[in-house]
Amino acid sequence: MKSLRIFLGDLTHDTVGLATEVFPLNIGFVAAYCKKVHGVNVELQLFKYIPQLEEAIESDPPDILALSNYPWCHNANKALCQLLARRRPEALHILGGPNFPHDAQGQKVFLSERPWIDAYAYLDGEVGFANLVGLALSANSLAEARVLFRSNALSGCVQLGHGGELLSSKPSPARLIELDEIPSPYLTGMMDPFFDGRLSPMIQTNRGCPFRCTFCHDGVSAVNRVTEFSIERVKAEINYIVDRVPKNTKTLFISDLNFGMYKRDLEICKSIAVAQRHNGYPQYIDTTTGKNQKARVISAVNQLSGALRLTMSVQSTTQSVLKNIKRDNIRLEDFMALEPTLRRANLQTVSEVILGLPGETLDSHLKVLGDLLNAKIDSVVPYTLMMIHGAEMNTPAEREKWGFKTKFRIIPRDFTRLRTGRSIVEIEEVAVATSTLSFEDYVEARKMALLIRWVNNQGFRGLLRFLMERKIDIMSLLKQMNAALSGQTDGSGAAAPVDLSRIFGAFRDDTIGELWESAEEIEEFFQVPENFQMLVEGQNGKNLIQTYEATAISQAMNDLVDCVFHHARVIFVQLYPNAAEVEKLDQLERYCRGKSFNLLGGDRFDTVPEINIKFNVDSWLRDPEQGNLEVYELERPQRVRFILSDRQYRTVEDLLEQFGRNTLGMGKTIIRIGPDTLWRRAEIVAQPTH
Repeated sequence: MKSLRIFLGDLTHDTVGLATEVFPLNIGFVAAYCKKVHGVNVELQLFKYIPQLEEAIESDPPDILALSNYPWCHNANKALCQLLARRRPEALHILGGPNFPHDAQGQKVFLSERPWIDAYAYLDGEVGFANLVGLALSANSLAEARVLFRSNALSGCVQLGHGGELLSSKPSPARLIELDEIPSPYLTGMMDPFFDGRLSPMIQTNRGCPFRCTFCHDGVSAVNRVTEFSIERVKAEINYIVDRVPKNTKTLFISDLNFGMYKRDLEICKSIAVAQRHNGYPQYIDTTTGKNQKARVISAVNQLSGALRLTMSVQSTTQSVLKNIKRDNIRLEDFMALEPTLRRANLQTVSEVILGLPGETLDSHLKVLGDLLNAKIDSVVPYTLMMIHGAEMNTPAEREKWGFKTKFRIIPRDFTRLRTGRSIVEIEEVAVATSTLSFEDYVEARKMALLIRWVNNQGFRGLLRFLMERKIDIMSLLKQMNAALSGQTDGSGAAAPVDLSRIFGAFRDDTIGELWESAEEIEEFFQVPENFQMLVEGQNGKNLIQTYEATAISQAMNDLVDCVFHHARVIFVQLYPNAAEVEKLDQLERYCRGKSFNLLGGDRFDTVPEINIKFNVDSWLRDPEQGNLEVYELERPQRVRFILSDRQYRTVEDLLEQFGRNTLGMGKTIIRIGPDTLWRRAEIVAQPTH
């Protein structure tokens, strides 16, 4: 064949707002390298949105459909490959991406269960895909190309042979060491169509991860070597993006697995900082910072004007669990020693924790969360353990060893109804119990995760700081709230406000109700149009933590303040019963109410609360030396109002427009903005006259 028409897709669902809003950089790399190798012999077209690809297949089907494979688009890939098979049976279907086993037996099972895949481009993808295209070009027809796919082992590829045997070669030659051999998808113009005001640009400065975490598909030796794009190229791409990015786009994604951990990342951050000063973009940077070399990471991200939070993703601090998952964390004590440096640099911190890791108990999991809260991590994010293809933990031996019990649930927002009427629902398998964690423990841990999102934020930062000054464990506050909101006390008054208890109870019910016994049950149930409409209306298929955080903030924030301060006061008064100390707590309650007033309402810009206050709380919270509150007592009270700036208001509006104005969209908006953007700012009005 002299030429091939190729469609490449990195697909997002868009039924209730964008599920994944990043540029399709991955297929851009694959396409750019393929074009470099095969030149005029290939005609390439890139897709992000499912309806556009569906229409293109229906109207003018390609020779090859190549799709990036992640858990959040796998079933969409299947449906579109099957659509192409009906429209043009001889066309070839190639997948690539990390959602694929690394062991030979796992690969064979994966492909055997998915006969709609003709070949898989393994690991980085560029070399393997170019090899497959080259083999297809050598054939006289697509039918012959399919025969060749089943007869030849190619570098960087995995296929099944005619008899069902696995065809593969060693993976190492498939990884390019000099990444600049891949032409830039930005500088060649391939990414231009995606500057559409809905998607956010993504760059990559290096590939690979030196760590061996068993829960991650990047924890294998095949990708332990870290390779790099040149600094000059990265800078050129940043400048290219800044010159073209729409005004309503706020975020830059960096796909590196340990950004900031390497010396050259400081230079990259300086280049981004120049763009920020001259163009106001990016306001936010979404990436994972390095797991080690925290001092170097701090130095790098300090250049970025608060756009990037420092990641402290411990997953666990339980030493036996860390050994089980082959994880090597920075010691929490070492991180806490960096805390004054972080405060002086005004850097925000985030830490991820995984529920359900091997050997973790409910008590040890809650201790991990408490350790992080007491270490003053700004955002503690507990996740549920996913059983993902390519992770060592998701092998028969590991499953049996740790006694994993799993369920299936819909990946939030990832569902679409095709023009044919077929429903696509993306599904993940999650661990809900182990030999050391019961299902009841799992539910309790999820409830605590929601409480952390409700309380550990800028709205309550003053209270948490004050309690920690008095050596009061934050987890004790959350446990007491959990008991009250779960009905384990009399539930009267501010101890458990009715609306807040209802929201908390609904979260518990949904935590159990979102789990299914099999993926097939989910797929069958949501083929029924009335059931699919439940997804559209947000009754199913939502990110529960995000949604119920948004629900509390938008519908019950005053009740939440009542509840938090009621239980804080109960604990506090037992230790500090004198009136002067209680008065400080009262002052902080007034401050927190102002910070958290009407954050997502349509009239939020015009409703401005005011209070009299005796302490300069803002200066106290910014103090890198962590001085006590009484040091910041004013000679006389000040009148303070709590405002939202034009920039805060516009940023939230733009994201609500992108993700939707329901609680699902609000939830995603909250995680996409910086912590200073949602919450009101204190502004001195005047000295009170009395």
